[in-house]
Amino acid sequence: MHSLYISDLLRKNNLTPERVKLIRHSLSHERFRIAYETNFILEYTQMQRPNFFNGFDYALVFVGDEGTTAKLVGCYKITGVMKKLAATVFPSEYPSVLLEQPGHGKNIFHKLKNTKLFQDLINRLYIEWGKGTVNWHQKATNEKPIIKIGHVPKFQFSGYENLILKFEELEEILKDSVQYSEWHAALKSVNAIYLVTVLETGQQYVGSASGEDSILQRWKNYLRTKHGGNQRLKQLLNADPDLYKKFQFSILQVIPKNMTRSDVNELEDLYKRKLLTRTWENQNGLNDN
Repeated sequence: MHSLYISDLLRKNNLTPERVKLIRHSLSHERFRIAYETNFILEYTQMQRPNFFNGFDYALVFVGDEGTTAKLVGCYKITGVMKKLAATVFPSEYPSVLLEQPGHGKNIFHKLKNTKLFQDLINRLYIEWGKGTVNWHQKATNEKPIIKIGHVPKFQFSGYENLILKFEELEEILKDSVQYSEWHAALKSVNAIYLVTVLETGQQYVGSASGEDSILQRWKNYLRTKHGGNQRLKQLLNADPDLYKKFQFSILQVIPKNMTRSDVNELEDLYKRKLLTRTWENQNGLNDN
């Protein structure tokens, strides 16, 4: 038996649960993951079938990954629909792939507006959605227990292309999968070509996470070993065991998980040539091949 439910929170804010729709988007859904990573959750949610929001005044939007929990990411007021999509309805930065209508192409644009409701709980409130995660949208009359209200994370995930972390920052994120669940879900879902930079000297190493190995798993290996198996980094750490504290991690390019090993090697080689990270080309290079 839980002490607090999402319906309690709604009534506290003078919202009628019967008039609130709960939506749980999943990071395992590729199209939503793109919207999530580019901060277009509202725009993504606006494209639904014609009667999707009928009878509702508000939508509470959550994001989930594995398991049945869900994190609150938005509260939107439902104000109407636009049966004919205007060319300027989405910002120019909106990913073009999300404008496509795969499967059922009958979605229309719903007018949703951000509200000030629950802003203090965005990315902090977690609920138990229940076993029926396939039922990704439900009435708020279906009781969902509140299982956690967390602190605002020190580091906010703002997309792979913006990711630049010092070792101690990466360590904090990877050691706390609850507070940094957004980071863990994002890093677990992709492979990538990455860069390790020794801030003290400017030395650089280009590496890759591919196949079964996500970037989350790859970087956890650095957390454990400090060198990730790279011989040049091992040599540097043998000379200065605390040098790992000066390591910086960044992502050069996200790559599909189904990319062949040969194609990954070619892409990795391209970045090595661009950044001159091979030892025989540059004194600051840490790649032996």
